[in-house]
Amino acid sequence: MKMIQNAMILTVFLATAAFSVIGCGEQADEPQTHAAIDEPTLSVDTLVLTVTDTIGVEMGDSAYVFGMLMRVGHDTDGNILALDMHKACLSVFSPEGEFIRYIGAPGPGPGEFQIPLDFAVFPEGGLAVTDAISRVISFFDPEGNYIDNMGGFFPTPPMSIEGAPGRGIIGEHMPMSMMGEQTELSLNLSRWTDDPEPDINYMSVPMEMDFSGDGMQVQRGPEFDFAVGPDGSVLVATISDTAFALTGFTPEGDEFFSLHKEMERTPMTQEEIDAGGLGLSIMITDGSAEAGMNRMDNTYPWRNVIGSIGVDSQSRIWVELSYPDTPVFEVYDYSGELLFVAVPDVEFPQVGRPAFKVDAGGIIGFDRDPMDYPKLYILELQED
Repeated sequence: MKMIQNAMILTVFLATAAFSVIGCGEQADEPQTHAAIDEPTLSVDTLVLTVTDTIGVEMGDSAYVFGMLMRVGHDTDGNILALDMHKACLSVFSPEGEFIRYIGAPGPGPGEFQIPLDFAVFPEGGLAVTDAISRVISFFDPEGNYIDNMGGFFPTPPMSIEGAPGRGIIGEHMPMSMMGEQTELSLNLSRWTDDPEPDINYMSVPMEMDFSGDGMQVQRGPEFDFAVGPDGSVLVATISDTAFALTGFTPEGDEFFSLHKEMERTPMTQEEIDAGGLGLSIMITDGSAEAGMNRMDNTYPWRNVIGSIGVDSQSRIWVELSYPDTPVFEVYDYSGELLFVAVPDVEFPQVGRPAFKVDAGGIIGFDRDPMDYPKLYILELQED
Protein backbone atom coordinates (compact mmCIF):
# COMPACT_ATOMS: atom_id res chain seq x y z
CA MET A 1 0.00 0.00 0.00
CA LYS A 2 1.37 3.44 -0.89
CA MET A 3 1.64 5.80 2.09
CA ILE A 4 -0.65 8.80 1.79
CA GLN A 5 1.46 11.92 1.04
CA ASN A 6 4.45 9.60 1.78
CA ALA A 7 4.11 10.25 5.51
CA MET A 8 1.88 9.40 8.43
CA ILE A 9 2.15 10.81 11.96
CA LEU A 10 0.53 8.86 14.78
CA THR A 11 0.31 10.47 18.22
CA VAL A 12 -0.66 8.22 21.11
CA PHE A 13 -1.57 9.83 24.41
CA LEU A 14 0.13 7.79 27.11
CA ALA A 15 -1.25 9.37 30.26
CA THR A 16 -4.99 8.76 30.51
CA ALA A 17 -5.46 12.05 32.36
CA ALA A 18 -4.14 13.89 29.32
CA PHE A 19 -6.96 13.09 26.94
CA SER A 20 -10.42 11.61 26.99
CA VAL A 21 -12.37 9.94 24.19
CA ILE A 22 -15.88 8.56 24.48
CA GLY A 23 -15.81 5.09 22.97
CA CYS A 24 -18.49 2.73 21.77
CA GLY A 25 -19.66 1.00 24.22
CA GLU A 26 -13.43 -18.88 33.45
CA GLN A 27 -15.88 -18.56 30.55
CA ALA A 28 -19.48 -17.83 31.34
CA ASP A 29 -22.05 -20.62 31.06
CA GLU A 30 -24.59 -18.35 29.31
CA PRO A 31 -22.71 -16.50 26.56
CA GLN A 32 -25.54 -14.11 25.65
CA THR A 33 -26.53 -13.05 29.18
CA HIS A 34 -26.28 -9.29 29.70
CA ALA A 35 -26.21 -7.54 33.05
CA ALA A 36 -26.96 -3.89 33.70
CA ILE A 37 -25.91 -1.83 36.69
CA ASP A 38 -28.14 1.20 36.34
CA GLU A 39 -29.27 0.91 39.96
CA PRO A 40 -27.12 2.24 42.84
CA THR A 41 -24.12 0.05 43.64
CA LEU A 42 -24.94 -2.58 46.25
CA SER A 43 -23.13 -2.47 49.58
CA VAL A 44 -19.94 -4.55 49.47
CA ASP A 45 -16.81 -4.80 51.58
CA THR A 46 -14.00 -2.31 51.07
CA LEU A 47 -10.59 -3.97 51.28
CA VAL A 48 -7.17 -2.37 51.59
CA LEU A 49 -4.29 -2.55 49.13
CA THR A 50 -1.08 -2.18 51.08
CA VAL A 51 2.03 -0.79 49.39
CA THR A 52 4.59 -3.33 50.64
CA ASP A 53 7.65 -2.08 48.75
CA THR A 54 8.91 0.08 45.91
CA ILE A 55 11.51 -0.56 43.20
CA GLY A 56 13.49 2.33 41.74
CA VAL A 57 15.99 4.96 42.81
CA GLU A 58 16.82 8.43 41.58
CA MET A 59 20.58 7.81 41.56
CA GLY A 60 22.76 4.78 42.22
CA ASP A 61 22.71 1.24 40.83
CA SER A 62 21.72 1.58 37.15
CA ALA A 63 19.61 -1.60 37.37
CA TYR A 64 17.21 0.33 39.62
CA VAL A 65 17.28 3.66 37.76
CA PHE A 66 14.43 3.78 35.24
CA GLY A 67 14.08 6.03 32.21
CA MET A 68 10.58 5.79 30.72
CA LEU A 69 8.43 2.98 32.07
CA MET A 70 5.94 1.78 29.47
CA ARG A 71 4.47 -1.39 31.04
CA VAL A 72 4.96 -3.63 34.04
CA GLY A 73 3.69 -7.08 35.02
CA HIS A 74 4.64 -10.53 36.27
CA ASP A 75 6.04 -13.60 34.54
CA THR A 76 4.76 -17.10 35.28
CA ASP A 77 7.29 -17.48 38.14
CA GLY A 78 5.99 -14.35 39.87
CA ASN A 79 9.00 -12.23 38.92
CA ILE A 80 8.33 -8.55 38.24
CA LEU A 81 8.90 -7.26 34.69
CA ALA A 82 9.40 -3.60 33.80
CA LEU A 83 9.60 -2.42 30.18
CA ASP A 84 11.72 0.73 29.87
CA MET A 85 11.47 2.57 26.56
CA HIS A 86 14.49 4.80 27.18
CA LYS A 87 16.74 1.90 28.20
CA ALA A 88 15.19 -0.22 25.41
CA CYS A 89 15.07 -3.37 27.51
CA LEU A 90 12.92 -5.39 29.86
CA SER A 91 14.15 -5.51 33.48
CA VAL A 92 13.41 -8.61 35.56
CA PHE A 93 13.16 -8.41 39.35
CA SER A 94 12.39 -11.08 41.94
CA PRO A 95 9.06 -10.87 43.81
CA GLU A 96 11.09 -9.26 46.63
CA GLY A 97 12.41 -6.56 44.28
CA GLU A 98 15.95 -7.86 43.66
CA PHE A 99 17.30 -7.30 40.15
CA ILE A 100 17.78 -10.56 38.19
CA ARG A 101 18.57 -9.71 34.56
CA TYR A 102 17.75 -7.70 31.46
CA ILE A 103 15.86 -9.09 28.48
CA GLY A 104 16.73 -7.48 25.16
CA ALA A 105 19.03 -4.53 24.47
CA PRO A 106 19.03 -1.32 22.39
CA GLY A 107 19.50 -1.90 18.67
CA PRO A 108 17.88 -2.93 15.38
CA GLY A 109 18.92 -6.59 15.44
CA PRO A 110 17.09 -9.79 16.43
CA GLY A 111 16.08 -9.66 20.09
CA GLU A 112 16.91 -5.95 20.29
CA PHE A 113 14.53 -3.00 20.72
CA GLN A 114 14.28 0.53 19.36
CA ILE A 115 10.95 1.81 20.71
CA PRO A 116 9.47 -1.06 22.79
CA LEU A 117 5.84 -0.31 23.66
CA ASP A 118 4.48 -3.32 25.51
CA PHE A 119 5.05 -6.97 26.41
CA ALA A 120 2.89 -10.05 26.79
CA VAL A 121 3.48 -13.07 29.06
CA PHE A 122 2.22 -16.45 27.86
CA PRO A 123 0.53 -18.81 30.35
CA GLU A 124 2.85 -21.62 29.20
CA GLY A 125 5.92 -19.45 29.89
CA GLY A 126 7.92 -17.07 27.75
CA LEU A 127 6.98 -13.62 26.55
CA ALA A 128 6.73 -11.27 23.57
CA VAL A 129 7.66 -7.59 23.12
CA THR A 130 6.18 -5.25 20.50
CA ASP A 131 8.41 -2.56 18.97
CA ALA A 132 7.10 0.53 17.17
CA ILE A 133 10.16 1.19 15.02
CA SER A 134 11.18 -2.30 13.92
CA ARG A 135 7.46 -3.13 13.49
CA VAL A 136 7.85 -6.64 14.86
CA ILE A 137 6.77 -8.66 17.87
CA SER A 138 9.81 -10.46 19.31
CA PHE A 139 9.44 -13.75 21.18
CA PHE A 140 11.59 -14.91 24.13
CA ASP A 141 11.73 -18.13 26.15
CA PRO A 142 11.14 -18.18 29.95
CA GLU A 143 14.87 -17.48 30.56
CA GLY A 144 14.76 -14.40 28.33
CA ASN A 145 16.54 -15.89 25.32
CA TYR A 146 15.44 -14.63 21.92
CA ILE A 147 13.52 -17.18 19.80
CA ASP A 148 12.08 -15.43 16.73
CA ASN A 149 9.78 -12.61 15.68
CA MET A 150 6.59 -11.86 13.81
CA GLY A 151 6.77 -9.00 11.29
CA GLY A 152 4.85 -7.56 8.37
CA PHE A 153 2.51 -5.28 10.35
CA PHE A 154 1.29 -2.10 8.63
CA PRO A 155 1.40 0.74 9.44
CA THR A 156 2.51 -0.21 12.99
CA PRO A 157 2.57 -3.39 15.07
CA PRO A 158 0.08 -3.81 17.93
CA MET A 159 0.71 -1.05 20.46
CA SER A 160 -0.71 -2.86 23.52
CA ILE A 161 -0.54 -6.64 23.86
CA GLU A 162 -1.48 -9.43 26.29
CA GLY A 163 -0.61 -13.12 26.20
CA ALA A 164 -3.23 -15.85 25.72
CA PRO A 165 -3.07 -19.66 25.86
CA GLY A 166 -1.41 -21.33 22.87
CA ARG A 167 1.10 -18.51 22.37
CA GLY A 168 -1.73 -16.27 21.26
CA ILE A 169 -1.38 -12.50 21.33
CA ILE A 170 -4.31 -10.19 22.02
CA GLY A 171 -3.59 -6.59 21.06
CA GLU A 172 -4.63 -3.17 19.81
CA HIS A 173 -3.62 -2.28 16.28
CA MET A 174 -4.55 0.31 13.65
CA PRO A 175 -5.06 -1.33 10.23
CA MET A 176 -5.24 0.98 7.24
CA SER A 177 -7.17 0.24 4.05
CA MET A 178 -8.01 1.99 0.79
CA MET A 179 -11.63 2.23 -0.37
CA GLY A 180 -11.24 3.78 -3.81
CA GLU A 181 -9.64 7.18 -3.17
CA GLN A 182 -10.63 7.09 0.51
CA THR A 183 -8.22 5.97 3.23
CA GLU A 184 -9.84 4.27 6.21
CA LEU A 185 -8.19 3.71 9.59
CA SER A 186 -9.57 1.97 12.65
CA LEU A 187 -8.44 0.90 16.09
CA ASN A 188 -9.03 -2.84 16.41
CA LEU A 189 -8.69 -5.35 19.22
CA SER A 190 -7.58 -8.65 17.70
CA ARG A 191 -5.86 -11.98 18.26
CA TRP A 192 -2.79 -13.30 16.40
CA THR A 193 -1.04 -16.65 16.54
CA ASP A 194 1.33 -17.29 13.63
CA ASP A 195 1.31 -14.29 11.27
CA PRO A 196 0.34 -10.59 11.10
CA GLU A 197 -3.15 -11.38 9.80
CA PRO A 198 -5.49 -11.51 12.83
CA ASP A 199 -7.21 -14.80 13.66
CA ILE A 200 -10.08 -13.00 15.44
CA ASN A 201 -11.26 -9.38 15.61
CA TYR A 202 -13.04 -8.66 18.89
CA MET A 203 -13.97 -5.03 18.28
CA SER A 204 -13.20 -2.04 16.04
CA VAL A 205 -13.36 1.74 16.57
CA PRO A 206 -13.14 4.04 13.49
CA MET A 207 -10.34 6.65 13.68
CA GLU A 208 -10.41 10.19 12.34
CA MET A 209 -7.51 11.37 10.19
CA ASP A 210 -6.24 14.90 9.58
CA PHE A 211 -4.96 15.68 6.06
CA SER A 212 -4.43 19.40 6.68
CA GLY A 213 -0.63 19.12 7.00
CA ASP A 214 2.09 17.74 4.75
CA GLY A 215 1.04 14.17 5.49
CA MET A 216 -1.66 12.29 7.32
CA GLN A 217 -1.92 12.82 11.08
CA VAL A 218 -3.77 10.65 13.58
CA GLN A 219 -4.18 11.67 17.19
CA ARG A 220 -5.74 9.23 19.59
CA GLY A 221 -6.39 8.85 23.25
CA PRO A 222 -7.12 5.56 24.99
CA GLU A 223 -10.49 4.45 23.54
CA PHE A 224 -10.46 1.24 25.56
CA ASP A 225 -8.31 -0.89 27.85
CA PHE A 226 -8.36 -4.67 27.89
CA ALA A 227 -7.16 -7.72 29.82
CA VAL A 228 -7.01 -11.44 29.12
CA GLY A 229 -8.29 -14.07 31.56
CA PRO A 230 -6.59 -17.41 32.32
CA ASP A 231 -8.89 -19.19 29.84
CA GLY A 232 -8.15 -16.72 27.04
CA SER A 233 -11.32 -14.67 27.51
CA VAL A 234 -10.96 -10.97 26.68
CA LEU A 235 -12.29 -8.26 29.01
CA VAL A 236 -12.67 -4.74 27.60
CA ALA A 237 -13.25 -1.47 29.45
CA THR A 238 -14.45 1.53 27.46
CA ILE A 239 -12.52 4.71 28.29
CA SER A 240 -15.13 7.44 28.59
CA ASP A 241 -15.95 10.45 30.76
CA THR A 242 -19.70 9.71 30.80
CA ALA A 243 -20.08 5.93 31.12
CA PHE A 244 -18.92 2.89 33.05
CA ALA A 245 -18.82 0.12 30.43
CA LEU A 246 -17.34 -3.39 30.48
CA THR A 247 -17.63 -6.14 27.88
CA GLY A 248 -16.47 -9.75 28.03
CA PHE A 249 -15.63 -11.90 24.99
CA THR A 250 -15.01 -15.63 24.86
CA PRO A 251 -11.67 -16.73 23.33
CA GLU A 252 -13.61 -17.31 20.09
CA GLY A 253 -14.88 -13.73 20.05
CA ASP A 254 -18.47 -14.18 21.28
CA GLU A 255 -19.75 -11.58 23.74
CA PHE A 256 -20.73 -13.20 27.04
CA PHE A 257 -21.42 -10.25 29.32
CA SER A 258 -21.86 -6.49 29.26
CA LEU A 259 -22.06 -4.02 32.14
CA HIS A 260 -23.05 -0.42 31.56
CA LYS A 261 -24.16 2.62 33.52
CA GLU A 262 -24.23 6.29 32.67
CA MET A 263 -22.12 8.58 34.85
CA GLU A 264 -22.00 12.30 35.50
CA ARG A 265 -18.85 14.00 34.32
CA THR A 266 -16.16 14.74 36.89
CA PRO A 267 -14.20 17.91 36.12
CA MET A 268 -10.43 18.00 36.31
CA THR A 269 -8.76 20.43 38.65
CA GLN A 270 -6.85 23.33 37.18
CA GLU A 271 -3.65 21.64 38.36
CA GLU A 272 -4.50 18.57 36.25
CA ILE A 273 -5.29 20.69 33.22
CA ASP A 274 -2.05 22.64 33.57
CA ALA A 275 -0.02 19.44 33.96
CA GLY A 276 -1.14 18.03 30.60
CA GLY A 277 0.22 14.60 29.74
CA LEU A 278 2.72 12.62 27.73
CA GLY A 279 2.36 11.71 24.07
CA LEU A 280 4.28 9.25 21.93
CA SER A 281 4.62 10.42 18.32
CA ILE A 282 5.50 7.91 15.60
CA MET A 283 6.35 9.22 12.12
CA ILE A 284 6.26 6.70 9.28
CA THR A 285 7.85 7.84 6.00
CA ASP A 286 8.42 5.66 2.93
CA GLY A 287 8.67 2.49 4.96
CA SER A 288 10.89 3.85 7.76
CA ALA A 289 9.77 5.08 11.17
CA GLU A 290 10.99 7.21 14.04
CA ALA A 291 9.43 8.04 17.40
CA GLY A 292 9.69 10.68 20.10
CA MET A 293 8.09 11.72 23.38
CA ASN A 294 6.47 15.11 23.92
CA ARG A 295 4.31 16.96 26.41
CA MET A 296 0.69 17.32 25.30
CA ASP A 297 -1.58 20.15 26.40
CA ASN A 298 -4.70 18.98 28.16
CA THR A 299 -7.65 20.67 26.46
CA TYR A 300 -10.31 18.21 27.62
CA PRO A 301 -11.33 19.13 31.19
CA TRP A 302 -13.03 15.90 32.31
CA ARG A 303 -11.71 12.83 34.11
CA ASN A 304 -12.27 9.42 32.60
CA VAL A 305 -14.55 7.05 34.52
CA ILE A 306 -12.32 3.97 34.09
CA GLY A 307 -8.54 4.05 34.06
CA SER A 308 -7.62 0.41 33.46
CA ILE A 309 -8.79 -3.19 33.70
CA GLY A 310 -7.01 -6.38 34.82
CA VAL A 311 -7.69 -10.00 35.73
CA ASP A 312 -6.07 -11.69 38.74
CA SER A 313 -5.16 -15.34 39.38
CA GLN A 314 -8.69 -16.07 40.66
CA SER A 315 -10.30 -14.75 37.44
CA ARG A 316 -11.56 -11.66 39.24
CA ILE A 317 -11.95 -8.58 37.06
CA TRP A 318 -10.30 -5.47 38.53
CA VAL A 319 -11.60 -2.13 37.25
CA GLU A 320 -9.63 0.95 38.22
CA LEU A 321 -11.84 4.02 38.62
CA SER A 322 -9.98 7.18 37.67
CA TYR A 323 -12.61 9.81 38.44
CA PRO A 324 -12.15 9.74 42.27
CA ASP A 325 -9.36 11.89 43.70
CA THR A 326 -7.34 8.76 44.56
CA PRO A 327 -7.47 5.32 42.92
CA VAL A 328 -10.42 3.02 43.69
CA PHE A 329 -10.81 -0.53 42.31
CA GLU A 330 -14.13 -2.31 41.80
CA VAL A 331 -13.68 -6.08 41.57
CA TYR A 332 -16.19 -8.27 39.69
CA ASP A 333 -16.64 -11.94 38.88
CA TYR A 334 -17.35 -13.25 35.38
CA SER A 335 -21.10 -13.00 35.88
CA GLY A 336 -20.80 -9.25 36.44
CA GLU A 337 -21.38 -9.39 40.21
CA LEU A 338 -19.49 -6.78 42.23
CA LEU A 339 -17.44 -8.70 44.80
CA PHE A 340 -15.68 -5.93 46.72
CA VAL A 341 -14.00 -2.55 46.44
CA ALA A 342 -10.25 -2.09 47.06
CA VAL A 343 -8.40 1.12 47.91
CA PRO A 344 -4.64 1.68 48.39
CA ASP A 345 -3.37 2.62 51.83
CA VAL A 346 -1.38 5.43 50.18
CA GLU A 347 -3.05 8.48 48.63
CA PHE A 348 -2.02 8.91 45.01
CA PRO A 349 -3.06 12.38 43.76
CA GLN A 350 -4.37 12.82 40.24
CA VAL A 351 -1.28 14.73 39.10
CA GLY A 352 1.61 12.25 39.02
CA ARG A 353 -0.74 9.35 39.74
CA PRO A 354 0.79 5.98 38.83
CA ALA A 355 -0.66 3.58 36.30
CA PHE A 356 -1.64 0.12 37.60
CA LYS A 357 -1.30 -3.42 36.33
CA VAL A 358 -3.31 -6.33 37.75
CA ASP A 359 -2.44 -9.81 36.47
CA ALA A 360 -2.09 -13.38 37.73
CA GLY A 361 1.06 -12.42 39.66
CA GLY A 362 -0.43 -9.57 41.68
CA ILE A 363 -0.81 -5.79 41.58
CA ILE A 364 1.84 -3.25 40.61
CA GLY A 365 1.72 0.52 40.26
CA PHE A 366 4.26 2.32 38.10
CA ASP A 367 5.22 5.91 37.34
CA ARG A 368 5.00 6.72 33.66
CA ASP A 369 5.02 10.50 34.21
CA PRO A 370 6.45 10.89 37.74
CA MET A 371 6.66 14.00 39.88
CA ASP A 372 10.16 12.97 41.04
CA TYR A 373 11.64 9.80 39.50
CA PRO A 374 10.13 6.61 38.05
CA LYS A 375 9.46 3.74 40.44
CA LEU A 376 7.31 0.65 40.88
CA TYR A 377 4.85 0.17 43.74
CA ILE A 378 4.25 -3.42 44.89
CA LEU A 379 0.74 -3.74 46.33
CA GLU A 380 -0.83 -6.58 48.31
CA LEU A 381 -4.56 -7.10 48.92
CA GLN A 382 -5.48 -7.55 52.58
CA GLU A 383 -8.28 -10.13 52.43
CA ASP A 384 -8.26 -11.36 56.05
